[in-house]
Amino acid sequence: MALAALPVELLDAVLAPLIPAPAALAAAARTCSALNPSATRLLYRHVSISAYARNLPLVSLLATRPDLAARVRDFSIHLDDIEPDILPTYNDLQRALQHMTNASSLALYVDASSSWILSPSQGETGQKTSDVLIPRPAFYPRLEHLTCNFSLDAHLASFLGHLPALISLTLSSVLSDVDPESDPDHSPLPRVHIPPSHIPLLEAYTGPAHLLPTLVSRPLKVVLLSSDLTIDLVPTMGAPTHPNAMSDPLSRDRNPHIDPTPSADSQLQVLSAMTSAPPAELLETLAVAFPNLVCLRLMTTRALWDLPDLAFYSRIASTLATLPRLATFELAGIHWQSRPKEASSSSKPDEKEWVSPPVTPRAAALPPPDVDNELHTDRDYDFDGAFLDWSY
Repeated sequence: MALAALPVELLDAVLAPLIPAPAALAAAARTCSALNPSATRLLYRHVSISAYARNLPLVSLLATRPDLAARVRDFSIHLDDIEPDILPTYNDLQRALQHMTNASSLALYVDASSSWILSPSQGETGQKTSDVLIPRPAFYPRLEHLTCNFSLDAHLASFLGHLPALISLTLSSVLSDVDPESDPDHSPLPRVHIPPSHIPLLEAYTGPAHLLPTLVSRPLKVVLLSSDLTIDLVPTMGAPTHPNAMSDPLSRDRNPHIDPTPSADSQLQVLSAMTSAPPAELLETLAVAFPNLVCLRLMTTRALWDLPDLAFYSRIASTLATLPRLATFELAGIHWQSRPKEASSSSKPDEKEWVSPPVTPRAAALPPPDVDNELHTDRDYDFDGAFLDWSY
């Protein structure tokens, strides 16, 4: 049978072992016209670009060859910060991204201030209104995973509006230069929101905590927060999710970007966050907002050994008992354990209780006083309890 008569699936299977060797695939694409379509498709399906790999010219190629950019499924790029000599590469990347409409995964490790690459360039075709050409944004119906080191701004928010199939989103946790928390002397710009209609299928989110209220209506299952999670950012049942809405019942109508509160069937299963809030109070709020948690990890800036007594740990254990599906809990590096609850007339069959760690230190064992040990008798190392052994 002639090579050209083989089905496309067989040709793809024959060339698939060459995927780890792009040079071999490129050679196969130049071998004959029968192999060229399959080899080219496999060659540009997974593209990873970086200065270390010395393949930056590939960005320019994808920008000028929409037919090749349309073949890209997984795209990853590492670029240095914007400098005059590398600015043309960013311009080419902007044009190339507009052609990658069939991509399923994008990882953009570039300058954090270059989110403009997500918007169409002025040279792209679009609608013309009053003799002004309005660039037409690209649509990405297959994009499921997006990773970038951008903070949420107008460019990123608009880009998210064209990702109906997105299920995983990773954003930067770096504060903007005009963020009121980072510089109170600057007048803050209006905070950008993600409209409820954007990314409706989102299941996994990694990024700053302040976006949690605007994303909570999505079918989230995994949330990994990289900045301070305060109690006011956690939506509670029967309460508005936005701080200003707590005093104004009409704020929801004036601000359509505020998502509704989660329902009792919230599917969030994994949550990791860092907080400066009181741990016990925050945990109670999380238990109400996300009752189906399976894995919960809280890092706190508070010193837990300075907390008063066993009542603090008992309060946390009581809150954990209200989460029937919870299997793993970590608080400030302390792993809690669960055990079946002792049978009683009021307990349920599968009910369990959480065991709090010890709240007092165990002193390191000292040698008996009658042991003649020159190392201990001749030298006095007094570090004021520095060798206390904390066991959790």
